[in-house]
Amino acid sequence: MDRSRRRQLAVIALAWPLLACGCSLRNPFRQPDPVPVQRSEWKFHGRPGVELVTPHYLVRTTCKSPTLLAAIPDFLESCWDAYAELLPSQTQPTEPLKTYLFQGRAEWEAFTDDFAPARADVYKKIRSGGYSERGTTVSHYSTISATLSILAHEGFHQYLELTRGRNIPPWLNEGLACNFESFELDAANRPVFQPEKNALRRGHLAEAISRNRLIPLSEILETHAGEQVLKQSADVRTYYAQEWALVVFLRQPSYKNPYHDGFEELMRDLGTDAMTRRAQAALTPDMLGKANNGEAVFRAYITTDYAKFDRDYQAFVRELLGLKS
Repeated sequence: MDRSRRRQLAVIALAWPLLACGCSLRNPFRQPDPVPVQRSEWKFHGRPGVELVTPHYLVRTTCKSPTLLAAIPDFLESCWDAYAELLPSQTQPTEPLKTYLFQGRAEWEAFTDDFAPARADVYKKIRSGGYSERGTTVSHYSTISATLSILAHEGFHQYLELTRGRNIPPWLNEGLACNFESFELDAANRPVFQPEKNALRRGHLAEAISRNRLIPLSEILETHAGEQVLKQSADVRTYYAQEWALVVFLRQPSYKNPYHDGFEELMRDLGTDAMTRRAQAALTPDMLGKANNGEAVFRAYITTDYAKFDRDYQAFVRELLGLKS
């Protein structure tokens, strides 16, 4: 597969089991009203399943866990609220967002063969997790906590595509999605997101640092997840861990993050024509036709001084992981 074809792939996300869902009540004196949900039978290749329709989602699943099925409506609607708080919708979807969740990998692969035949071979290289394509997320069950984490990650890609369009820098798309992987559940199955406590990504980042195998910033900015899935497992783990840490850093307050104001401007303009114009204007003549959208956006909103940024980022990462300088 050539490089241009890989760049055309829809967003791919990998997620491994990582969460121990706790109970952290937001308001112990009043439980929120449950999300309205319509439930009906659904089948996939003759196998029984269920369809769940909430205000923003249409979930079709063959999963059998009563606990998971009961949690999904409130969980996904809370994810929607969190996405919208971070990035208010600029285009309101006209119908519920489609989410397919299968009990096993065999069903997931069979669906993928039907749904995305041109890219099925690449998608099936995803070792654990799911993908988002054409405004639809597709994943399969692992454990309850890991499955909810994957739904939150993929759901962000889905939300971003349908409310902000497809012209999103891959490094930011993946990094933000990874920031929704770690959470605690309150008593109403609503996630309280805790990006910095993402144990999976922290572990993979520490592993990469110990092996001196961090990916250079320039490569992070220009790489698409569709390219990463074809690489060795360790490289894939490092890529997602660095995307996670990069966005955690940029979301820090200004006293920890000198690039805070630029990042806030980027979040405001994300996916708009204003972002595209500003990104193109940030390219020097010798970069025209060579730099991709991810690098152009970073230069326009964050910095052109990669060396200084890398020093600041590395110092933050070591502090985040509790490593000695």
